[in-house]
Amino acid sequence: MKTVLRITTFLGVMLALMWLSGNAFAQVPDTVVLYANPPSLGTGAPTIEQVINADTLQGGFPAHPNRVWVLQQNSSVDTPYYYSDPLALKGGITIIGKLNPITGKPPIIQPWIRLDNTAPSNFITVNDTGTVTLKNLYISGQRYDSVQATGQLIIINASDVTINVDHVVIDNLSGGIASYNGTTKEGNFFAHNVEMRNSSDQYWRAGDIFWANSTGTMDSVIIQNCTLFLQGRNIFGGLWPFRYLLLDHNTIFFTSDAPMLATHLINATITNNIFYGADAHGLDSASVVGAPGPGNDAHLPYSIIMLDSLKGYASAYGITEQQRNIVVKNNVYCWPQQLYSYWNTINDTAKGWYIAIPSWMNSFTANMFNDHTNWPELQEANNDSLDPGFDANLVSNSADILTKWEILIGWRTSYGPWATSGSYRWWYLWTNPYPFHMFDNVPSNWKSWSDGYPVPENLQYSNSSLLTMGTDGKPLGDLNWYPNLTAVKTISNNIPASFSLSQNYPNPFNPTTVINYTVPKSSFVSLKVYNILGQEVATLYQGFQKAGEYKTNFDASKLSSGVYLYRLQANGFNEAKKMILMK
Repeated sequence: MKTVLRITTFLGVMLALMWLSGNAFAQVPDTVVLYANPPSLGTGAPTIEQVINADTLQGGFPAHPNRVWVLQQNSSVDTPYYYSDPLALKGGITIIGKLNPITGKPPIIQPWIRLDNTAPSNFITVNDTGTVTLKNLYISGQRYDSVQATGQLIIINASDVTINVDHVVIDNLSGGIASYNGTTKEGNFFAHNVEMRNSSDQYWRAGDIFWANSTGTMDSVIIQNCTLFLQGRNIFGGLWPFRYLLLDHNTIFFTSDAPMLATHLINATITNNIFYGADAHGLDSASVVGAPGPGNDAHLPYSIIMLDSLKGYASAYGITEQQRNIVVKNNVYCWPQQLYSYWNTINDTAKGWYIAIPSWMNSFTANMFNDHTNWPELQEANNDSLDPGFDANLVSNSADILTKWEILIGWRTSYGPWATSGSYRWWYLWTNPYPFHMFDNVPSNWKSWSDGYPVPENLQYSNSSLLTMGTDGKPLGDLNWYPNLTAVKTISNNIPASFSLSQNYPNPFNPTTVINYTVPKSSFVSLKVYNILGQEVATLYQGFQKAGEYKTNFDASKLSSGVYLYRLQANGFNEAKKMILMK
């Protein structure tokens, strides 16, 4: 089946997730590929949401519920996919980007500037049960004139909604990826291989991965191999219970607020994470002394690991404190000396400013982990205060950005009490700008799409002890900063005539095998392994490589016996071969 739609040109063709043979995917019907050209101001050319919203039945439900929208570009210029209003969904949607074979970049999604100079504040609004999948994309919260526009990327106004975000870079949001609102309940949120980067100048109290504003429990939340880079708020938050949380192999690099503001966890695993400069604003004394904390208990200050008793939620969900199962293992946390220096500067008793220095675990939470009678299944071990050794210039510039916000915006002053509009000094700054911006004296491409992918920051670290400290023996933090965990070695620097992918040897194998391939010119190279269902099980290499001959060892010791496929993509070359794991 071939579907033709237009932003300017749309063709209904896609590579499916199921292989027909070693080199070809089966075609999936009802899949639409979108080739973007920008709408011209005032011409009425359709933006991405107009095309997708048009594919609905009366009442707003999707005409093709299983349709997959593929964003694909093949030119030397990466044209953004603009949206002028939110996608209004009654149900789910799947949007998958394909890397541009020439530039190596994923498609960018960006808010459009309307005729009245306004822009949409969110990309997707979900008003009925469904699954939203975003994959292989770069999403900017800024208009192309660098004005920040997007708040929450996805707003959920329905129960039983699942958000699945995978291999996505999200830049310059003033809010988070997803907000579960109102009476929504039983929501699921899955984020894998996501980087959220750069809160805007005036929103350092924003920029979380997701927030549960709802009055119903979250079901499952999985955040794995993700990075928060210079974000204003939390990884996640919510007042109602979380049935299951997995927070694993994430890198948190400077947040102004506490990283986790969901204290009513029921089953949770928090492992292999790096918390660097998290909760950097601390709290002022008025918040610490006698103020209500998580779940309306006065046990502030906030901390990285922060739990509360279930209270009335226990009877509502048939759960006892003894049944809560929470594992916190093999994480590291650190606050650079530059932050301590700024905290000492901000502490000014004459002005009434006091800093509560953040900590790994507040006393209330520590008592829960130590009380094995009331909380027998709370486990905490191998969590260390260690400096990972991030790039010193990156740390210094980042700390400078955050502390500018702290000094000028982040504290209550005589403008009014906590609940009064204008009580935060960022309200004052909003209407009385200071003569600098938060991102002065940092590389200009930190806030620029044109050089935004691959992202310019590098969060590899020099402390080698962290490289094998994970519960799985892997490096702590987001493993995307270490793409060569399966080492790719150069066989020869001779320039081959063409791209090629050799048959692995031995084949069948148990549990390791060798894969050789050639690259005739510098290219963005992706070498991945899939199971027979088309699901990715390993990334052997992803990044730019010079011309040459390469080999890699694939270790399948954690996989079950069966047929797998490995696929090489580079500069338009696309080839896959079968291999058999026999244990």
